[in-house]
Amino acid sequence: MNEHRSDTFQHLKGKYVTLTVEDEQLRVGTDDGWSLHIYNGYTLSSGEWVGALTHASLRLKLVDCLVDDVKMTMMFSGDKFLTVDLTDDGYSGPEAMQLNGPDGSIVIWG
Repeated sequence: MNEHRSDTFQHLKGKYVTLTVEDEQLRVGTDDGWSLHIYNGYTLSSGEWVGALTHASLRLKLVDCLVDDVKMTMMFSGDKFLTVDLTDDGYSGPEAMQLNGPDGSIVIWG
C-alpha cells in the first residue's frame, strides 16, 4: 500500500471544517460550500471527541489528508484523526464517500 496526499481534498485542507453525524453518515463541510459525505465505516482517534460528535457538530481545522487502497485519513488540528475504511468490508452504501463542490462538481469513491 502506498499512502499519498490526495489533490482531491485540496479545497478542504487548511480550512476549518464542521463535522456532523446524520443518519449514520458523517459529513465534513466547509463554510465556502464544500461537503464530504462519508458512508463507509470510519474511526475517530479519540473517544473524547467521538462522544461530542454524536451529540453535536464539531469545528476543527483540517491539516492534511492521506489516501491509499484501504483507507483515507484526515488529520485535524489538536492531533485528532478520522480514518475511513475503503475496503469492501467498510462499505455500507450507496458509495464509500461523495465530495460535493459549491460549483456543482461531484467526486465519488465507489
